[in-house]
Amino acid sequence: MSQFTGGTFGNYSRLWLIITGAILLGVGAIMAITLGNIPYAGTAMLMTGGFMALVGIALIIIGVVVGQRAASTDALLTSGTPATAQITGITQTGMYFNEQPQIKMQLLVALPGQTPYAAQHTEIVPLMLLGRLTSGSPLQVRVYPMNLNRIAVDWGASGFGGGAMASAMGGPAPTTSAPAAGQLPTTGAMLAGAGSAGAAGMDESLAQVQAALASSGMAAAAPFQTAQQGSYTVEQLRAYLRQNGKDASATIDTLNDSGKDVGDEHLYTMGMTLKIPGQPDKKLPQSAAMVPQAKMHRLFQGMTVPVKYEATNPDLLMLDWEKI
Repeated sequence: MSQFTGGTFGNYSRLWLIITGAILLGVGAIMAITLGNIPYAGTAMLMTGGFMALVGIALIIIGVVVGQRAASTDALLTSGTPATAQITGITQTGMYFNEQPQIKMQLLVALPGQTPYAAQHTEIVPLMLLGRLTSGSPLQVRVYPMNLNRIAVDWGASGFGGGAMASAMGGPAPTTSAPAAGQLPTTGAMLAGAGSAGAAGMDESLAQVQAALASSGMAAAAPFQTAQQGSYTVEQLRAYLRQNGKDASATIDTLNDSGKDVGDEHLYTMGMTLKIPGQPDKKLPQSAAMVPQAKMHRLFQGMTVPVKYEATNPDLLMLDWEKI
């Protein structure tokens, strides 16, 4: 999905349910009409066809209802009152759609000029976003003015909408072309230290990074969301930032070794504070960090490093080790 919203799964379900229901309705009707008069078997064909048609009608009705709810959510995201919500509790309901879990969130919602209030929100959320929901960062939400318990999470404004992608790249000169600006991720999820120019690299894909992160069991934001973004390599994003990135610095607040290598680089998780001249410091989420093995000995918690960041998405940045 290119842009995840609260209505994404509903819109997808609506289409699937209506198409499946229409097929069952058509097949059932044809079976009942054409085979219902067969001697001895006609009654069975008529009952079977009628049952299939009824199931098809039920699926179409469910699809319409699901679609209306998704449209209502999308409308709330457009016209609802902006607010922030802090997650105070989160549980899975046990329900899944397309292997993605439904979660129940206990929220403390803060509307401008009003006392924060407790609310509950249930929604199907992509599996790779669950780790970020427990980070403590507030969610941006929209609230229906006539019913404050009707809430839609604005995942895009909360930093989850596009693919959760790399937030720091660096390293050897790329051998593959960089993605265009319009193809870049909209949120940060990976930090990578840069090696020396001209050093050999394995051109690790973000899918490989995500697999290593998952096997390590360490909590960090997912490096990508869509299949297309998973095929990007660390080198492609580094190439883009070398050409288009803006200069800044960042302090390493937390540093954890995963014990995993991906290609010729080592996987850490880091939390960083980005320092852009003339702007407030920005705390970045705990993220996967790809560091060339030759630079591992240079890392320590509390150090400040020069970086290049993407102007429209400061979470996407590259540690520039060559300047240290």
